[in-house]
This record gives sequence, C-alpha cells and structure tokens, in this order.
Amino acid sequence: MSGLAVAIAAVAAAAVVLSADGRLDPGVVAFGGDVTVLRAAGSPRAPGELVGELIGLRGHGLTDLAAGLRAAARQLAGAPADERVAILLSDCVPTTGGDPAAALAGIDRLHVLCPLAAPESERAAAALARAGGGISQPVRRLAEVAPALTRALSRTA
Repeated sequence: MSGLAVAIAAVAAAAVVLSADGRLDPGVVAFGGDVTVLRAAGSPRAPGELVGELIGLRGHGLTDLAAGLRAAARQLAGAPADERVAILLSDCVPTTGGDPAAALAGIDRLHVLCPLAAPESERAAAALARAGGGISQPVRRLAEVAPALTRALSRTA
C-alpha cells in the first residue's frame, strides 16, 4: 500500500481504539508478510504508544490477508457470539497466503475499508465483505475514515 493508504489505515485503527470509551475492547492486528498483534483484545495498552506504532506502519512487501484474518479471529475468540466483528483496512489484494474468504471462521461480521481503491481492489473488498456478512467502503481521503467507521460499526446485521 502507498504511504497515504497506510496513514488512512493507521488513523482508522487509532480512531477505533481511542473512541472505544470502554464499550469496545478492540484488538489491533497489523499484517503484511508477517502478522503482528499491536494490541491484544483484553490487554490494556497506552493509546499514545499504540497510535505512534500505527502511524509508523509502512506498507511494503507481501500481503498475507488470510493470515491477518486468522489472527483477527483469534483476537475475537473470547467475544460473545454476534459480537465478533472485524474491521479490515486493506486493498484486499493478497500477494501470498491462502484464500482470504476461507479464513473467516471465527469472525461473525467483517467490514472492509478499502483505502485508495482501484477497481480490482473495490471488487475484491466487496466480495470479501459479502462473504463476511459485512459492508465494504472505499476510503480515499483521511476525512472519509470517520464516516466509514461510523457506518460499519453502527451496522447490526
């Protein structure tokens, strides 16, 4: 992903974490060729530290979308049924790993925010969101992040 796409993803993840107000206990997972849990669900972490790490992310190399989704499912394992919701920030074009749709077990609903989406990315994001029972939204500018998150997080079915 480009630098702007990574910034959009970082801002979106930071917004979810900072706006949780104790109502949400989000895990945050970064993935490329490897998967890194930046904040484990149920494990407190200083918001400023997490936001700094998110902003420092750089998109490059391989994208193992399926591994990222499996890691998200592990973070959601302790959540009640119907509350295992994941927000994916990705162009949805895997360059390694298996089929992302086959990695949705343990995720009740997957919403996709697709930064700087090309037509191929928008189609892939829409298909993956449909497979995950969620919605897909292109996010081309930082100003579009908050409304997209609001739509995704307010969707109940």
